Amino acid sequence: MLNHGAKISNGIGVGKVGFSAASLGLQGDRMKYLLALSMLVAPLFVSGAPSGNCDGAPKEAIVELPSPIDDWGQILCTPYGHILSAKEGWLWTNPGGYSPVMIPSQMVRSEPKQLGNESYFTEINLVALEGKEAEESIALFETGFDKSESTPRVYSLQVVSVAGKTLGFRFFDFGSSAWGMWCNKECKPSSRFMLLDMSKRTNQ
Repeated sequence: MLNHGAKISNGIGVGKVGFSAASLGLQGDRMKYLLALSMLVAPLFVSGAPSGNCDGAPKEAIVELPSPIDDWGQILCTPYGHILSAKEGWLWTNPGGYSPVMIPSQMVRSEPKQLGNESYFTEINLVALEGKEAEESIALFETGFDKSESTPRVYSLQVVSVAGKTLGFRFFDFGSSAWGMWCNKECKPSSRFMLLDMSKRTNQ
């Protein structure tokens, strides 16, 4: 069953960070871990629904995402645990080259274990930011960029793993495009990544 009891929210919580190998300068075992995940998730993409072998996941495991993150991403159940990644037709990547961005529930620096459904998210909290908080996030996001002609909707995402570890993001929804940014202890413009709707690009 995929309709687990879940602490999903689009009105509670404050987002902090997310990660990708290139934006964080990760090397060695952690880099191999993320590359292995990218290979595992490739055949699992479906239209926003949880995918992979999620059978046996605990009731408290969150396998569905709040809106609008579910427009861009999905939960994948992999041998290395549950991860949040791009959904079918979308690509989350660092600018300048293919470097996939994923959020694993098994938040380790090295030697990840094949925990399967024993590693999962217990909280996924999404907040729409407004006023000064949104303005400051946009200003930081635009560091080194030309100022956007349109003002994006800004969201703060926080995910918590069963091990009690937290990751989060800022997401910037421009309507026709979207971006994300690492915001753990502080938001870092150097960690920006793109959310690309590849289906629209293919049809153009």
